[in-house]
Amino acid sequence: MNRLLEEFKKVREDFIEIINKFPVNKREEVLFDKWNLRQVLAHMQRWDNCLSDNVDYLKQGKEPPFYGKVNDFNAVSQDLCKDWDWNKTYEEFLKGGERLIKTYKSLPENLWNQRFWKDKNSTPLKFLKIVTNHYKEEHLPLLKGALK
Repeated sequence: MNRLLEEFKKVREDFIEIINKFPVNKREEVLFDKWNLRQVLAHMQRWDNCLSDNVDYLKQGKEPPFYGKVNDFNAVSQDLCKDWDWNKTYEEFLKGGERLIKTYKSLPENLWNQRFWKDKNSTPLKFLKIVTNHYKEEHLPLLKGALK
């Protein structure tokens, strides 16, 4: 489990390194389907914080509220962050990832495979794999491609 957390940290470090190389004049250009770089960071920080919230509920023995359909969650995330400037978005992105790492470091081993919701198969382990792969296989390659 710690190996997966280390993988998340490494992928996130790679992601941050690419972001820091990204030209300032391209940050607001739509480069990733319908989103610009600021919107991608807002999206990532919302998922990182959602997962941290879910784990916090689990550690308290509570069932977290279900976030709904992924596309709806993403739309709400964009709406909540639409007025943030670059600095606020980048700062919140960094804090969201740091919070996720800290939250998982304090997660007892017996909860890694505990379901968040009774009627779903989502667990902290499965969600961390999804988030790590989302960084690694979707957004990181898009960022690298946009830099070329």
